[in-house]
Amino acid sequence: MLACLSRDANGANFINATAPVKGEAIDISQLSTDWEIVVQILFLTPLKRALLHVHDSDNNFSTSLPGPTFNARGETESLSPIKFVALAKEFPSLRFGQSKAKLRLDLVALDPGASIRYSAFVRTPEG
Repeated sequence: MLACLSRDANGANFINATAPVKGEAIDISQLSTDWEIVVQILFLTPLKRALLHVHDSDNNFSTSLPGPTFNARGETESLSPIKFVALAKEFPSLRFGQSKAKLRLDLVALDPGASIRYSAFVRTPEG
């Protein structure tokens, strides 16, 4: 199964940004505890940095548990994206398969003057 972590307001499965972005939460309560999170940086302005962070919650993000953090530095172009992968065994405290659990990917920091395009998804063995 695939679940998109980078859906924009228009429904595209990637996000273009020039400032931090709070991601859309996805339900992970029914997903397998065997998973991988894949983040692809499709474009990043040369010499600029971006910091993306995954976290989960079981109370609509009143509180959350930290997950993987990805720190990219440009220049990145679509022909050779930067790809990050985090595996379930590296983050066993994330609440996949637990009641009310949700997961979110946030672009928490982006250098001034930078642009980024990224896509991300969760993949589980059943898909």
